[in-house]
Amino acid sequence: MPERIAAPQSVKIGGAQIHLQNVLLREDVLVDEVHLDGENITLDPPADEKAARVNGGETKFRAILSEPNVNRMLENNIPEDAPVRHLKIAFLSGKARISGNYIKMMSLPFTVEAILTIQNGTRVFLDFQSVSAGGMFTLPHAVVESLEKLINEKLDFDLSQSPIPVWLDTLVCEPGRLTATGRARIVWPPPPIPSALPFSPLPTIVSAATTPGIAGGQESVPEITD
Repeated sequence: MPERIAAPQSVKIGGAQIHLQNVLLREDVLVDEVHLDGENITLDPPADEKAARVNGGETKFRAILSEPNVNRMLENNIPEDAPVRHLKIAFLSGKARISGNYIKMMSLPFTVEAILTIQNGTRVFLDFQSVSAGGMFTLPHAVVESLEKLINEKLDFDLSQSPIPVWLDTLVCEPGRLTATGRARIVWPPPPIPSALPFSPLPTIVSAATTPGIAGGQESVPEITD
């Protein structure tokens, strides 16, 4: 009798690095570069009716988004009836500059300087530092708050419902690009219903500064748990 073919066994990998380019997360979100550094990875081959499965431990990531791709996301997420038009973002050292037109009875050009912060490790928030109209005078505080709320709501960059649990650690603005670093728990195929993030809770909101030397500083960060 011919020898029986042994059933495929799980493959365990102590560590792996993966470098990706032009990663299309959805129709309007293209990430220029993604660098993954993972450990304790298990590859389970397909068995019976079960598909192959990848289960990784804590995976560190670094993602880079260029200005053109972020502006494309802005363009696709601002409705035509929104009171802001022609939004453009430019990344500078430690901050972002946003320009556009505020429509309120008339078209008013504005320029915003903002710091990108992280809330609860999963949400990116634009913290407006200054707003000027036409580069000549400062807008009233009520208008500034309205713009800040509107733009953040329309962008709605929230990773809390991601099928792959992700935790952001830092956001760094540099001329022409934005770099995000953090950790993820990679399981593929992902579960059909996003489960609670496998991180210990934070007592307060964490904001990662975008200026070099402060980003990734001495603040305590949550640990991934199984």
